[in-house]
Amino acid sequence: MSAAVRARAGPAFGLRTTSAALSLLTAAATSGAVYVISVSRIAPNPVLQSVLAALVCLTFVGSGLAALRLRPYANFGLLLAAVGLASLVSVLHEANGAAAYTIGVLGSNVVFAVLVHAPLAYPSGRLGVIGRRVLVAAYVDVIVVQALAVICDPLTRYHTDHPRNLVLIDSQSALATGLYELEAGIAMALSLIVVVVLTRRSRVATPAARRQYRPVVIGGVVALLLFSLGLVLAPLSSKAGLLGFGLALLAALALPAAFLATLVQGRLSRGAVGELLLELRDPAQTGDLEEALRRALGDPMLRLGRPAPDGGYVDGSGAPLELPVRSKWEVATEIRHQDEPVGMLVHDRSLRLRPELLDAVNAAAGFALANERALLNVGLAEQQTRALLDAVPDTIIRYARDGTYLDARPDADTAHLFRQHEFTGENIRDVVPDELARTFLAGIDRALESGSIQVIEYELNIHDEAHWREARIVPSGADEVVSIVRDFTEKRRADAELRRLAEEQAALRRVATFVAGDAQPEQVFQIVTEEVCRLLGLRTGVLHRFENEGTSTIVGKFGGLTAQFELGNVVAIEEGTALQVLRTGAPARSDYHKLTGEGAAALRALGFRGSVGVPIIVAGVTWGALVVALRQDEVLPSETKHRLQAFAELVALAVASAQAREELEASRLRIVEASDTERRRLERNLHDGAQQRLVAASVGLRLARAKLRTSPDEAEAVLVALSEELAEALTELRELAQGLHPAVLTERGLGPALEVLAARAPVDVELGLDLPERLPEPVETAAYYTVSEALANIVKHAGACSAAVRVECEEGQIVVEIVDDGLGGADAERGSGLRGLRDRLDALDGELLVESPPGRGTVVRAELPVRAPNVAVVEPAV
Repeated sequence: MSAAVRARAGPAFGLRTTSAALSLLTAAATSGAVYVISVSRIAPNPVLQSVLAALVCLTFVGSGLAALRLRPYANFGLLLAAVGLASLVSVLHEANGAAAYTIGVLGSNVVFAVLVHAPLAYPSGRLGVIGRRVLVAAYVDVIVVQALAVICDPLTRYHTDHPRNLVLIDSQSALATGLYELEAGIAMALSLIVVVVLTRRSRVATPAARRQYRPVVIGGVVALLLFSLGLVLAPLSSKAGLLGFGLALLAALALPAAFLATLVQGRLSRGAVGELLLELRDPAQTGDLEEALRRALGDPMLRLGRPAPDGGYVDGSGAPLELPVRSKWEVATEIRHQDEPVGMLVHDRSLRLRPELLDAVNAAAGFALANERALLNVGLAEQQTRALLDAVPDTIIRYARDGTYLDARPDADTAHLFRQHEFTGENIRDVVPDELARTFLAGIDRALESGSIQVIEYELNIHDEAHWREARIVPSGADEVVSIVRDFTEKRRADAELRRLAEEQAALRRVATFVAGDAQPEQVFQIVTEEVCRLLGLRTGVLHRFENEGTSTIVGKFGGLTAQFELGNVVAIEEGTALQVLRTGAPARSDYHKLTGEGAAALRALGFRGSVGVPIIVAGVTWGALVVALRQDEVLPSETKHRLQAFAELVALAVASAQAREELEASRLRIVEASDTERRRLERNLHDGAQQRLVAASVGLRLARAKLRTSPDEAEAVLVALSEELAEALTELRELAQGLHPAVLTERGLGPALEVLAARAPVDVELGLDLPERLPEPVETAAYYTVSEALANIVKHAGACSAAVRVECEEGQIVVEIVDDGLGGADAERGSGLRGLRDRLDALDGELLVESPPGRGTVVRAELPVRAPNVAVVEPAV
């Protein structure tokens, strides 16, 4: 016990001693300063200067003494006292003695360095690396630079009757003034650095720390900037120096004032504890305890942890609360109540500067958490008791034997349908339909007679909506039973929806399988129409194929529609669903009672009231419409359009597949025809040309052999003629081979090959080329044969006098354009050569366009991507 007392009393004794010594020193120094000023022969305004010196010193020292009583601010309090005492050094500047006067001049600005030290070290009194460097620079500035200036300064600008400067070495007023201004400039730069450091420190601080830190930082910044301004004004003249130094000292008061304001705010913030206790007075109205603690401590980032069943702490959402470990910003404080841990506060580290407030809030939080835990235990006990009663989540009703309601407790879903007091005492016959009442009464009788559970399933119409329920009747007395009623409407509806989805998916799979089996489109149309109507429970449906804007063909039908709606009939499209789909390309609905056409009248006469239709889109064009007709007693749910659209997409897929197959078969047929034509051409050219020459050469060789011995001269002449004939045959074979694939195209590229082709043409050809050095081989080949086929057609059919060929690269593709001045009227669909070119270009993802108005020439344009896909290219006849 004694050791503890000594340990606790030691710091208190040291604090009292330090405070007493500091008070005596301050009183003595202040008295001395006032005396020096009052007897000074050179002080311009002794009264004002005395008051200012005493005010600055006593304010700083008084603030420092207040800080010494608060352990977190003890070191900072010493710095404040140091600023106050250092400010008195400048009073010696007004002394009558030379020694005191010189000391006053040399040390008049030391207070600036101490003033730099104080805000940089707030609140702990310790400096970081940057702070130490700035402080060293400040002391060098106000001591070294000041000393250099004083040894050169005769000090005549302040007062001509001042004591002698004992350290004057050489009177250089201009140099001294420059050094003073240098000192002031350095002081201003250091002040700005301190401003930047303090500003950054304030920005990175937490909200709670910033709230305590910012007033002192602002006060220190104002003091330093105005003190620097005073140093700038001091060297100018005696009046400017007095004004500047006075302003500097007055500005310095901003620092202790801001610190005292922070302390007062901390004292006043204890009132938040009273508000917190009032807020937590009623445990049932506590609300968010964590938010209340945040407001009381002024820490928006505070987190409250409650003990977890398995150890540790959890936050308000039940997640584990992570406690800070060696965090720069946060600390954890345990909350205890009656020496038992009841929670944990994770709060801003700066709150430790206000231990009284933190302890008070901690105690209030301990009371609140203890009350909360007590209420929780009571609530758990009540909840367990209530759970026994509410274990059955269904409606519970007690009946007498005659069907009178004795008691009722509805479940959450049916509580809005009846009130307990409204049914108590009523008879079941007066509440539910007669048939259901008789069923219930019979079940009550059987349960009472047999003593066993009776189960009744029934359907009840509530607010025009069907509900399915199950009642289990159990004997509960001599003449009473308890009925537990469970509503399984949602389950019944969910089952129905699952069955509907299963049936729809099955129908879609059947149709999709049929389409994937390469079925004929006509079969797909009929199957889709039948499946849709059966799935939706409809009796009539029609599938239209639009022929033009006014007619359509019936390609699918279900139901009893006859006459014009037979399969294969072409009907006029009247105003109604089909026409709306054709015009808009979107689902549509129509009411036959609002339509005036003959078709609508006929459908009304057959008992139909309207229809719903969805479009069938093929290659971006509205190909047709799937339309279902509704009779008077038929109702479609809101999602019918979406369900119809799924089947319409299968129809579109079947149509597109059929068209693709037709185009593929036509392309294959054209390739076969082109191959046969080319083979016959080769046979004809070989037979009529090179073959005949080779036969003649064979006969000539036999003749030369016969004459070789008898007539050598004649044999030589025959051999010479045969040599020329073989050369001609070789030329014809080379030209024939070049007709298949020119050698110049392979060896030198597209440009030179087109130049040769243009030169051989029997009409004038203007050639314009803008190509890279080489292109992919399939692209060059396709471009070459496009020009070759176009020039051949010009010669054969166009009757043109000239043609222009342009080949250039545009935006990643090759554009080939051939223009002639012929008769025009060319048809790309009838000519085998142009169809073959189109097949070749399609294989390379290219496109062929032909414009040939009669009498105005022909334009053939081919567009090919430069990097063609890796596909096999079929070379049709050229």
